[in-house]
Amino acid sequence: MGKVNPKFIGLSQYKAPFCYELAGKHFHIIMDDGREFSLHFLDGETLQYAEKGQPYIWDSYECMKGDDTTYFVHVQPAAGKGLINYSWIIDTDARLVTLVLMEEGFDPDVPRLIRTTPFFGAIKVPGRALPDTRHHLSQRMVGKHISWHYNPGFAIQHIYHSPTCVRASGDPGAGGSGVSLTARFEQDLQSPDPEVRAAAQKRIDYYKERSTYYPIYEEECFHIWINDHLNLFCFLEETMTLQHPNHEGGGGGILLLQDTERVIDVGLSFCAGEYYMCTAYGDENEIPNPLDTAPSPYDWTRLKAMPSIHWEIPEE
Repeated sequence: MGKVNPKFIGLSQYKAPFCYELAGKHFHIIMDDGREFSLHFLDGETLQYAEKGQPYIWDSYECMKGDDTTYFVHVQPAAGKGLINYSWIIDTDARLVTLVLMEEGFDPDVPRLIRTTPFFGAIKVPGRALPDTRHHLSQRMVGKHISWHYNPGFAIQHIYHSPTCVRASGDPGAGGSGVSLTARFEQDLQSPDPEVRAAAQKRIDYYKERSTYYPIYEEECFHIWINDHLNLFCFLEETMTLQHPNHEGGGGGILLLQDTERVIDVGLSFCAGEYYMCTAYGDENEIPNPLDTAPSPYDWTRLKAMPSIHWEIPEE
């Protein structure tokens, strides 16, 4: 087997096809914080948008579908110089919208961190009142274990420990599938190319080093109720970054629109300077895990990259 085509970044090799159905559509969006936006999808890849009172901006976008009427739209505005990203969850059936703003480098002391903030709103239709409901922070996934498979060589089990905390069983480098580090990089370790072998060994050494200062794979997260079978999930590697010497590790995360009935997801993987869309399928696992009841080793009052972990989350 040859090398993976370099156009496939990280977890993106098995990504579902992009969706171009929004081409030609316009949405007038009113956010709960009072801001209003106009989104005009000029074609399947180009978006013209503006906040009310501001000039229109013309940028590229990528779109994937969560279900027949729900769209995950990612925009990296050219003016943001790679440090700003927007993800719009557009629910055309319920006329609801969630905007997730990502701000890289918001903390000069820890520049790898990416502040990730959700905002809620609705789609305005002339002559009709705005919907009464909204997408909202949720506790719906608490207690579940799902092993997510991104490609044949990588799966990781998420333990949805609380509404604001996700954990992963096993060594962070091995993944929840139980695949050992050596097995995961076996093909590259056997490569005739010394640079490929060296790179594989470097990754193994990195993961082994991580276990010495990162006792539990635990990060802040949010769950957002989109509809009865769609959940918007995000986690950030902030505790990893704060534990890493010189803050040089971690800093990434994922934002995923999860179909809890089919147990598949689509969404965005991100780290410093790198954003791409990906897809996974999941296996639910009801077997108890020691991490379900393990005490947290971290001071969560230090965390600031995901403001919503400090917001009130409604009972369901």
